[in-house]
Amino acid sequence: MIDWEKANIEDFDFKVEGETIIESGNSIVFPVHVYYKDGTSAFLKPVSIRTEFYYGLKKTADWKEALMKIFRQRVRDDLAERFKHRPVPVEDKIELIDLDKQPLKDN
Repeated sequence: MIDWEKANIEDFDFKVEGETIIESGNSIVFPVHVYYKDGTSAFLKPVSIRTEFYYGLKKTADWKEALMKIFRQRVRDDLAERFKHRPVPVEDKIELIDLDKQPLKDN
Protein backbone atom coordinates (compact mmCIF):
# COMPACT_ATOMS: atom_id res chain seq x y z
CA MET A 1 0.00 0.00 0.00
CA ILE A 2 1.26 3.46 -0.86
CA ASP A 3 1.74 5.91 1.99
CA TRP A 4 0.77 9.08 0.13
CA GLU A 5 1.82 11.18 3.12
CA LYS A 6 5.46 10.09 2.73
CA ALA A 7 5.61 9.58 -1.05
CA ASN A 8 7.30 11.96 -3.50
CA ILE A 9 6.85 12.36 -7.24
CA GLU A 10 10.31 10.82 -7.74
CA ASP A 11 9.07 7.62 -6.03
CA PHE A 12 6.92 6.76 -9.05
CA ASP A 13 7.60 5.35 -12.48
CA PHE A 14 5.31 4.45 -15.37
CA LYS A 15 4.88 2.01 -18.22
CA VAL A 16 2.79 2.52 -21.34
CA GLU A 17 0.39 -0.37 -21.91
CA GLY A 18 0.95 -0.53 -25.69
CA GLU A 19 -1.37 -3.46 -26.30
CA THR A 20 -4.44 -1.44 -25.34
CA ILE A 21 -3.92 1.84 -27.19
CA ILE A 22 -7.26 3.14 -28.48
CA GLU A 23 -7.83 5.46 -31.43
CA SER A 24 -11.05 7.32 -30.72
CA GLY A 25 -12.30 10.08 -32.99
CA ASN A 26 -9.62 12.74 -33.31
CA SER A 27 -7.42 11.45 -30.48
CA ILE A 28 -5.35 8.45 -29.46
CA VAL A 29 -5.61 7.25 -25.87
CA PHE A 30 -2.53 5.65 -24.33
CA PRO A 31 -3.09 3.72 -21.08
CA VAL A 32 -0.19 4.66 -18.80
CA HIS A 33 0.27 2.46 -15.75
CA VAL A 34 1.89 4.27 -12.82
CA TYR A 35 3.88 2.29 -10.24
CA TYR A 36 5.28 3.14 -6.82
CA LYS A 37 9.00 2.46 -6.23
CA ASP A 38 8.26 -0.88 -4.52
CA GLY A 39 6.35 -2.09 -7.60
CA THR A 40 2.89 -1.41 -6.20
CA SER A 41 0.40 -0.30 -8.83
CA ALA A 42 -0.59 3.30 -8.04
CA PHE A 43 -3.12 4.00 -10.81
CA LEU A 44 -3.83 3.72 -14.51
CA LYS A 45 -3.89 7.06 -16.32
CA PRO A 46 -5.34 7.42 -19.81
CA VAL A 47 -3.22 9.95 -21.72
CA SER A 48 -5.03 11.40 -24.72
CA ILE A 49 -3.10 12.94 -27.62
CA ARG A 50 -4.64 14.47 -30.71
CA THR A 51 -4.28 12.13 -33.68
CA GLU A 52 -2.97 14.89 -35.95
CA PHE A 53 -0.27 15.82 -33.41
CA TYR A 54 0.71 12.17 -32.85
CA TYR A 55 1.16 11.40 -36.55
CA GLY A 56 3.08 14.64 -37.02
CA LEU A 57 5.27 13.75 -34.04
CA LYS A 58 6.05 10.34 -35.53
CA LYS A 59 7.65 12.08 -38.52
CA THR A 60 10.26 13.79 -36.34
CA ALA A 61 13.59 12.47 -35.14
CA ASP A 62 13.49 10.94 -31.65
CA TRP A 63 9.68 10.93 -31.65
CA LYS A 64 9.55 8.10 -29.12
CA GLU A 65 11.65 10.10 -26.67
CA ALA A 66 9.39 13.14 -27.19
CA LEU A 67 6.30 10.98 -26.63
CA MET A 68 7.79 9.63 -23.39
CA LYS A 69 8.41 13.22 -22.24
CA ILE A 70 4.73 13.96 -22.81
CA PHE A 71 3.71 10.88 -20.81
CA ARG A 72 6.17 11.76 -18.03
CA GLN A 73 4.80 15.31 -17.77
CA ARG A 74 1.18 14.15 -17.70
CA VAL A 75 1.97 11.60 -14.97
CA ARG A 76 3.87 14.23 -12.95
CA ASP A 77 0.91 16.63 -13.28
CA ASP A 78 -1.48 13.92 -12.10
CA LEU A 79 0.77 13.00 -9.16
CA ALA A 80 1.14 16.66 -8.18
CA GLU A 81 -2.65 16.97 -8.13
CA ARG A 82 -2.96 13.82 -6.02
CA PHE A 83 -0.40 15.15 -3.53
CA LYS A 84 -2.27 18.45 -3.34
CA HIS A 85 -5.54 16.65 -2.55
CA ARG A 86 -4.59 14.02 -0.01
CA PRO A 87 -6.98 11.07 0.11
CA VAL A 88 -9.40 10.91 3.01
CA PRO A 89 -8.97 7.74 5.10
CA VAL A 90 -11.79 5.20 4.80
CA GLU A 91 -12.59 5.54 8.50
CA ASP A 92 -13.16 9.28 8.09
CA LYS A 93 -15.39 8.72 5.06
CA ILE A 94 -17.51 6.25 7.01
CA GLU A 95 -17.80 8.72 9.86
CA LEU A 96 -18.91 11.45 7.44
CA ILE A 97 -21.60 9.21 6.01
CA ASP A 98 -23.06 8.65 9.48
CA LEU A 99 -25.31 5.80 8.39
CA ASP A 100 -27.22 5.68 11.70
CA LYS A 101 -28.86 9.05 11.05
CA GLN A 102 -30.04 8.35 7.49
CA PRO A 103 -33.51 6.78 7.38
CA LEU A 104 -34.12 4.07 4.81
CA LYS A 105 -36.86 4.91 2.36
CA ASP A 106 -39.30 2.21 1.45
CA ASN A 107 -40.45 2.47 -2.18
